[in-house]
Order: sequence, then structure tokens, then C-alpha cells
Amino acid sequence: MPQLSGPYDSNAIQPIAKIKENLAVYSLGKWNYYIIQHSQPIPAGPASTVEMIAASGATSLVANGTIAKRIVAILQLNDMEFLQIRCEPLENIEILVWELAGQQMFASRNIHARIDRNTINWDPHMSSATFFILGLNRDMNLEVRNPMGYPISQARVIFWGHRYILQPIDLNGLSSNQKNELYAGNPKTVKDIIGPVTWVPAEGRQS
Repeated sequence: MPQLSGPYDSNAIQPIAKIKENLAVYSLGKWNYYIIQHSQPIPAGPASTVEMIAASGATSLVANGTIAKRIVAILQLNDMEFLQIRCEPLENIEILVWELAGQQMFASRNIHARIDRNTINWDPHMSSATFFILGLNRDMNLEVRNPMGYPISQARVIFWGHRYILQPIDLNGLSSNQKNELYAGNPKTVKDIIGPVTWVPAEGRQS
């Protein structure tokens, strides 16, 4: 497999970094630093498939209807767990990712991009549908839309990727200024104090 070009690499999904390597993960408005202690894949399959209509408590999704953004329970984590995930809709639906609930993923000033059944035609490995989740109570939310002019009874979304167990890098003993520069992601400070890191944007960011 060729070397990763970045967190949204256009090949089949690979671990973003190796065990015992450092991660710099952007979450809750700052960069956080970890060592990977364990890594394992999460294959695509029945256990990693969610039927969003049933999850919402409904029996169908009306024509041009929406399932409001909601937590995907199978993607909830414990503290110090980290997910690198891709997703694909199995029905003719559109899905929108929120990371966290109030932050649009795959968005800019005037667009919140949707993933649908045609995405794979442009992106065979679904690399543009990659997102990351860090730890306890930092849950992603998924919104589902039915673009069809008739009700549908299924709205399945399948997920796959890699799960990591992390250990936070100890920043005790550093000055407040050094910590603030690390939180801001100052490259020289990170290099001098942490060493080589893989930079990962775990949540959306508008500015």
C-alpha cells in the first residue's frame, strides 16, 4: 500500500499512524497530543451498519423528509478511544455528518456537503467520507434526508475504519506559554517538545 498522503488519503483506508507513534488531534478548539497504544480495524459488515429509520423510532421516512441529526450509538466511545471512520449509505438517501452536534463536517461558508449513493462513483474508496471521533461524550451526529418523491422504509448507513487506544502525552512541567503554543499547534514548539506527530482534525472547524 502506498504511503499515506494525509488524513483523507484517496486509497483504501489505512491506519493514520502506527502503534507508539504520536498523534496531534484537533478537538474542542485546540490541539491535543497522544501516543497510540493499540490499533485494530473495524470491518464493514452487519455489526457496523445502522438503520437510521428504526434508530429514530419511525417505520418510514416520508418523501423529501429528514431524520434530524442524532447520535450513532455504535460509534460512541470510551475515554482515550479514537476512531478513524468512513461511511457509505446503502439506500438512495443523503447523509450529513456533524462533529460535534453543533459543528458541520465537510462544510465551508456556503456548503454542507452530503454523502449519497453517487459519492462512490466519484470517490471509489469513499475517502472523502472520512471523519474522526475522539473519546467519551464527543459524539458525532448523523442527519439523513430522503431526496425521493415517495416514502422509504430503510435508510441504512455502513461504517468501517480503525479504532485506537490513546495515552495522553504528559505536559506537566511545561510553562503556560509552552502549553498554549502546543494547544495552538505551533509547529516549532510541537517539534521541540513532542517530536514528530501525525496531525488529525477530529472535528469540523469554520474558522
